[in-house]
Amino acid sequence: ERCSTCHQRHQFNPVVARKSEQCKACHWGKDHRDWEAYDISIHGVVWQTNKWDPTQFDLTKKLSDADYVGPTCQYCHLRGGHHNVQRLSTVYTSMGMSNADRGAPLWKEKRDTWVSVCDDCHSPRFARENLQAMDEACKDAGLKYTETFKVAENLQLDGMGEPMPKDLHPDWAGEHVWSLKIGAYHDGPAYGGAQGQSGEFRMSNCSDIERVCFESVGYWMTYIFKGMAHGSWNDATYCDGSFGMDRW
Repeated sequence: ERCSTCHQRHQFNPVVARKSEQCKACHWGKDHRDWEAYDISIHGVVWQTNKWDPTQFDLTKKLSDADYVGPTCQYCHLRGGHHNVQRLSTVYTSMGMSNADRGAPLWKEKRDTWVSVCDDCHSPRFARENLQAMDEACKDAGLKYTETFKVAENLQLDGMGEPMPKDLHPDWAGEHVWSLKIGAYHDGPAYGGAQGQSGEFRMSNCSDIERVCFESVGYWMTYIFKGMAHGSWNDATYCDGSFGMDRW
Protein backbone atom coordinates (compact mmCIF):
# COMPACT_ATOMS: atom_id res chain seq x y z
CA GLU A 1 0.00 0.00 0.00
CA ARG A 2 1.02 3.60 -0.54
CA CYS A 3 1.83 5.65 2.57
CA SER A 4 -0.93 8.12 1.63
CA THR A 5 -3.55 5.41 2.11
CA CYS A 6 -3.32 6.07 5.85
CA HIS A 7 -1.13 9.19 6.02
CA GLN A 8 -3.10 11.92 4.28
CA ARG A 9 -1.27 13.72 1.52
CA HIS A 10 -0.09 17.30 2.03
CA GLN A 11 -0.32 16.98 5.82
CA PHE A 12 1.41 13.61 6.25
CA ASN A 13 0.94 14.09 9.97
CA PRO A 14 1.29 11.04 12.27
CA VAL A 15 -1.32 12.58 14.58
CA VAL A 16 -3.90 12.32 11.79
CA ALA A 17 -2.87 8.76 10.96
CA ARG A 18 -3.45 7.71 14.59
CA LYS A 19 -7.12 8.73 14.55
CA SER A 20 -9.63 5.90 14.23
CA GLU A 21 -11.56 7.68 11.48
CA GLN A 22 -8.53 7.37 9.21
CA CYS A 23 -9.30 3.65 8.85
CA LYS A 24 -12.91 3.94 7.76
CA ALA A 25 -12.09 5.09 4.23
CA CYS A 26 -11.54 1.39 3.46
CA HIS A 27 -12.59 -0.70 6.45
CA TRP A 28 -16.36 -0.44 6.36
CA GLY A 29 -19.21 -1.85 4.30
CA LYS A 30 -21.59 -4.76 4.17
CA ASP A 31 -19.05 -7.56 3.87
CA HIS A 32 -16.41 -6.28 6.31
CA ARG A 33 -18.18 -4.12 8.83
CA ASP A 34 -15.12 -3.01 10.81
CA TRP A 35 -15.80 0.69 11.29
CA GLU A 36 -19.49 0.22 12.04
CA ALA A 37 -18.70 -2.43 14.66
CA TYR A 38 -16.04 -0.29 16.32
CA ASP A 39 -17.95 2.99 16.10
CA ILE A 40 -20.97 1.77 18.09
CA SER A 41 -18.97 -0.42 20.46
CA ILE A 42 -18.05 0.61 23.99
CA HIS A 43 -14.51 1.30 22.80
CA GLY A 44 -15.75 3.41 19.90
CA VAL A 45 -18.00 5.47 22.15
CA VAL A 46 -15.06 6.14 24.49
CA TRP A 47 -13.08 7.40 21.50
CA GLN A 48 -15.89 9.55 20.10
CA THR A 49 -16.64 11.23 23.43
CA ASN A 50 -13.04 11.82 24.50
CA LYS A 51 -11.03 12.25 21.30
CA TRP A 52 -10.82 16.05 21.65
CA ASP A 53 -9.25 15.79 25.11
CA PRO A 54 -5.45 15.41 24.86
CA THR A 55 -5.31 14.20 28.45
CA GLN A 56 -7.37 11.17 27.41
CA PHE A 57 -5.98 10.65 23.90
CA ASP A 58 -2.56 12.20 23.41
CA LEU A 59 -2.11 11.47 19.72
CA THR A 60 1.25 13.24 19.60
CA LYS A 61 2.79 10.21 21.30
CA LYS A 62 4.00 7.27 19.27
CA LEU A 63 1.76 4.22 19.45
CA SER A 64 4.50 2.41 21.34
CA ASP A 65 4.16 5.04 24.09
CA ALA A 66 0.38 5.48 23.94
CA ASP A 67 -1.58 5.38 27.19
CA TYR A 68 -5.08 6.16 25.93
CA VAL A 69 -8.23 5.96 28.01
CA GLY A 70 -9.55 3.51 25.41
CA PRO A 71 -8.30 1.77 22.27
CA THR A 72 -8.25 3.31 18.82
CA CYS A 73 -8.21 1.09 15.73
CA GLN A 74 -4.48 1.69 15.41
CA TYR A 75 -3.73 0.89 19.05
CA CYS A 76 -4.88 -2.72 18.59
CA HIS A 77 -4.24 -3.40 14.91
CA LEU A 78 -0.94 -1.53 14.48
CA ARG A 79 0.41 -2.80 17.75
CA GLY A 80 3.22 -0.57 19.02
CA GLY A 81 3.22 1.32 15.73
CA HIS A 82 4.26 -1.72 13.69
CA HIS A 83 3.16 -1.08 10.10
CA ASN A 84 2.88 -4.74 9.10
CA VAL A 85 -0.65 -5.35 10.33
CA GLN A 86 -0.42 -9.01 9.31
CA ARG A 87 2.30 -9.50 11.92
CA LEU A 88 -0.24 -9.29 14.71
CA SER A 89 -3.34 -9.66 12.60
CA THR A 90 -6.52 -10.54 14.43
CA VAL A 91 -8.23 -11.64 11.20
CA TYR A 92 -8.65 -15.38 10.85
CA THR A 93 -11.16 -18.05 9.80
CA SER A 94 -12.61 -15.99 6.94
CA MET A 95 -13.96 -13.12 9.06
CA GLY A 96 -16.33 -15.44 10.89
CA MET A 97 -17.73 -17.08 7.76
CA SER A 98 -15.84 -20.34 8.29
CA ASN A 99 -17.39 -22.95 10.59
CA ALA A 100 -14.00 -23.55 12.20
CA ASP A 101 -13.21 -24.26 15.83
CA ARG A 102 -11.51 -20.98 16.66
CA GLY A 103 -10.33 -22.36 19.97
CA ALA A 104 -8.46 -25.25 18.33
CA PRO A 105 -4.64 -25.52 18.60
CA LEU A 106 -4.38 -24.36 14.98
CA TRP A 107 -5.56 -20.91 16.06
CA LYS A 108 -3.80 -20.77 19.45
CA GLU A 109 -1.19 -18.24 18.32
CA LYS A 110 -3.85 -15.89 16.97
CA ARG A 111 -5.97 -16.27 20.08
CA ASP A 112 -3.02 -15.60 22.38
CA THR A 113 -2.22 -12.51 20.31
CA TRP A 114 -5.73 -11.16 20.84
CA VAL A 115 -5.45 -11.71 24.58
CA SER A 116 -2.03 -10.03 24.74
CA VAL A 117 -3.58 -6.90 23.23
CA CYS A 118 -6.69 -6.92 25.41
CA ASP A 119 -4.77 -7.41 28.64
CA ASP A 120 -3.29 -3.93 28.36
CA CYS A 121 -6.56 -2.87 29.97
CA HIS A 122 -8.41 -6.09 30.87
CA SER A 123 -7.48 -9.29 32.64
CA PRO A 124 -6.54 -12.26 30.41
CA ARG A 125 -9.51 -14.15 31.87
CA PHE A 126 -11.91 -11.38 30.84
CA ALA A 127 -10.42 -11.30 27.33
CA ARG A 128 -10.65 -15.07 26.87
CA GLU A 129 -14.24 -15.17 28.12
CA ASN A 130 -15.25 -12.52 25.59
CA LEU A 131 -13.49 -14.36 22.79
CA GLN A 132 -15.25 -17.56 23.83
CA ALA A 133 -18.56 -15.69 23.64
CA MET A 134 -17.58 -14.64 20.10
CA ASP A 135 -16.85 -18.27 19.23
CA GLU A 136 -20.24 -19.42 20.51
CA ALA A 137 -22.05 -16.67 18.61
CA CYS A 138 -20.25 -17.62 15.38
CA LYS A 139 -21.03 -21.29 15.99
CA ASP A 140 -24.76 -20.57 16.38
CA ALA A 141 -24.69 -18.41 13.26
CA GLY A 142 -22.95 -21.20 11.36
CA LEU A 143 -25.70 -23.65 12.28
CA LYS A 144 -28.34 -21.24 11.01
CA TYR A 145 -26.44 -20.69 7.78
CA THR A 146 -26.04 -24.44 7.25
CA GLU A 147 -29.81 -24.87 7.49
CA THR A 148 -30.38 -22.08 4.98
CA PHE A 149 -27.76 -23.53 2.64
CA LYS A 150 -29.37 -26.99 2.65
CA VAL A 151 -32.75 -25.52 1.71
CA ALA A 152 -31.16 -23.65 -1.21
CA GLU A 153 -29.17 -26.71 -2.29
CA ASN A 154 -32.18 -29.02 -2.24
CA LEU A 155 -34.21 -26.58 -4.32
CA GLN A 156 -31.37 -26.44 -6.84
CA LEU A 157 -31.07 -30.23 -7.04
CA ASP A 158 -34.85 -30.62 -7.41
CA GLY A 159 -34.93 -28.07 -10.23
CA MET A 160 -37.14 -25.81 -8.15
CA GLY A 161 -34.85 -22.79 -7.88
CA GLU A 162 -36.40 -19.79 -9.61
CA PRO A 163 -34.70 -18.62 -11.69
CA MET A 164 -32.28 -21.48 -12.27
CA PRO A 165 -28.66 -20.57 -13.18
CA LYS A 166 -29.21 -21.59 -16.81
CA ASP A 167 -31.96 -18.97 -17.10
CA LEU A 168 -29.71 -16.11 -15.97
CA HIS A 169 -27.03 -14.13 -17.74
CA PRO A 170 -23.56 -15.67 -17.36
CA ASP A 171 -21.75 -14.89 -14.12
CA TRP A 172 -18.54 -12.84 -14.18
CA ALA A 173 -16.63 -15.99 -15.15
CA GLY A 174 -18.92 -16.44 -18.15
CA GLU A 175 -20.54 -19.56 -16.69
CA HIS A 176 -24.00 -20.69 -15.60
CA VAL A 177 -22.86 -22.49 -12.45
CA TRP A 178 -24.92 -22.39 -9.25
CA SER A 179 -23.83 -19.26 -7.39
CA LEU A 180 -23.39 -21.06 -4.05
CA LYS A 181 -21.06 -23.70 -5.53
CA ILE A 182 -18.08 -21.75 -4.20
CA GLY A 183 -14.74 -23.52 -3.95
CA ALA A 184 -16.11 -26.49 -5.92
CA TYR A 185 -17.72 -27.98 -2.82
CA HIS A 186 -20.18 -29.90 -5.00
CA ASP A 187 -19.60 -31.89 -8.15
CA GLY A 188 -21.70 -32.90 -11.11
CA PRO A 189 -23.92 -31.32 -13.75
CA ALA A 190 -26.79 -30.87 -11.26
CA TYR A 191 -24.98 -27.73 -10.09
CA GLY A 192 -24.48 -26.44 -13.63
CA GLY A 193 -20.75 -27.07 -13.90
CA ALA A 194 -18.15 -29.71 -14.52
CA GLN A 195 -16.54 -31.75 -11.75
CA GLY A 196 -14.40 -29.52 -9.55
CA GLN A 197 -15.66 -26.33 -11.20
CA SER A 198 -16.42 -23.48 -8.80
CA GLY A 199 -19.32 -21.09 -9.00
CA GLU A 200 -19.26 -17.32 -8.51
CA PHE A 201 -21.33 -15.26 -6.09
CA ARG A 202 -24.02 -13.41 -8.05
CA MET A 203 -24.98 -11.22 -5.08
CA SER A 204 -28.55 -10.22 -6.05
CA ASN A 205 -28.63 -11.57 -9.61
CA CYS A 206 -29.92 -14.99 -8.56
CA SER A 207 -32.94 -16.63 -6.96
CA ASP A 208 -34.24 -15.12 -3.73
CA ILE A 209 -33.21 -18.15 -1.67
CA GLU A 210 -29.65 -17.97 -3.05
CA ARG A 211 -29.52 -14.26 -2.24
CA VAL A 212 -30.70 -14.86 1.32
CA CYS A 213 -28.18 -17.67 1.69
CA PHE A 214 -25.37 -15.45 0.45
CA GLU A 215 -26.42 -12.60 2.74
CA SER A 216 -26.54 -15.00 5.69
CA VAL A 217 -22.88 -15.94 5.35
CA GLY A 218 -21.45 -12.90 3.55
CA TYR A 219 -23.17 -10.21 5.59
CA TRP A 220 -24.93 -11.40 8.74
CA MET A 221 -22.28 -13.87 9.88
CA THR A 222 -19.58 -11.23 9.43
CA TYR A 223 -21.73 -8.72 11.36
CA ILE A 224 -21.88 -11.19 14.23
CA PHE A 225 -18.15 -11.91 14.10
CA LYS A 226 -17.10 -8.28 13.76
CA GLY A 227 -19.60 -7.14 16.38
CA MET A 228 -18.54 -9.70 18.97
CA ALA A 229 -14.84 -9.15 18.20
CA HIS A 230 -15.15 -5.39 18.77
CA GLY A 231 -17.46 -5.57 21.78
CA SER A 232 -20.37 -4.20 19.75
CA TRP A 233 -23.34 -6.22 20.95
CA ASN A 234 -25.76 -4.14 18.86
CA ASP A 235 -23.98 -5.02 15.62
CA ALA A 236 -23.96 -8.70 16.56
CA THR A 237 -27.68 -8.74 17.34
CA TYR A 238 -30.35 -6.34 16.13
CA CYS A 239 -28.23 -4.31 13.72
CA ASP A 240 -28.64 -7.11 11.16
CA GLY A 241 -26.49 -9.70 12.89
CA SER A 242 -28.37 -12.56 14.53
CA PHE A 243 -31.68 -10.70 14.13
CA GLY A 244 -31.04 -10.52 10.39
CA MET A 245 -30.54 -14.28 10.24
CA ASP A 246 -33.65 -14.87 12.36
CA ARG A 247 -35.83 -13.05 9.84
CA TRP A 248 -35.27 -15.93 7.45
